[in-house]
Amino acid sequence: MCKDISWSAIYAARRGAQAKFGRVFQLPIARRVREVLATCITADARVLEIGAGDRHLAQWLARTKPHVSYRSLDIDPEGQHDYRDLADVTESLECVFALEVVEHLALEQVPPWLAQIRARLVPGGWLVLSTPNTYYPPAFLRDATHRTPWCYDELAGFVAASGLEVERIFRIYHDPIHRAFLRRYAFGWLFRLIGIDFARQIVLVARRPLTATGSENTARA
Repeated sequence: MCKDISWSAIYAARRGAQAKFGRVFQLPIARRVREVLATCITADARVLEIGAGDRHLAQWLARTKPHVSYRSLDIDPEGQHDYRDLADVTESLECVFALEVVEHLALEQVPPWLAQIRARLVPGGWLVLSTPNTYYPPAFLRDATHRTPWCYDELAGFVAASGLEVERIFRIYHDPIHRAFLRRYAFGWLFRLIGIDFARQIVLVARRPLTATGSENTARA
C-alpha cells in the first residue's frame, strides 16, 4: 500500500460524495455513456481517450463533432494509437475520457494516475470515468483482468482528493422497454431491498476547477 496517499483526505471526500449524491439507487440513469460524454465536449475541444481500444470513439466524434481534436492512448502494442503512456502526453486538454479503465489499475496506482490527468486538463476541463457498478456484481467479476472494484462513492472520493470537482455521477442502463419496466419499476423495490442494482456501469463526471481549491493544493503537495 502506498504510504504517500492521504487516506484521511480520501475518506473525507468519500463521505462528502455520499452526502452530495446519496445512495446508489438515487443516482440518475443515463441510457448510454456517449450521452454523458456529449455534454462535456465543446465544438473545438482537445480530447484524449485513455484505454482507447479500437478507437471507435474517434469515429463517433468525427460524425457528431467533426472539429474536435482527438488523441488516443492505449498500452496495446497492436493498436494504432497516439500515446502508449500518460507520461508522454504534453498537450493541454479540454476533455479526458477513461472508460472501463480504472478497475484494471491497482489501488495504489490510481492517485498518481489521477494527478497526471488533472495536470493535463486545462482549468475547467472535464474528466469522464466509467467503471463496472459494484452493486451489479457480474459486471466486475466476469473479467479476470479487473483488479479493483470501485463503488461510486469510493471513486468520487479518490477523484475529489486529486483536486477535481465531482459534478455528476450516473448509472448506465439500457434494455428493451419490457425488461426495463420490470427491472426499474415492477421489481425495483426488491433490488433496493437486497442491495443489488440492475445498472451495469457507473459514469463519473469531474471538472478541474477554474481556480485552485484547497483539495487541489493538497493534491499538488
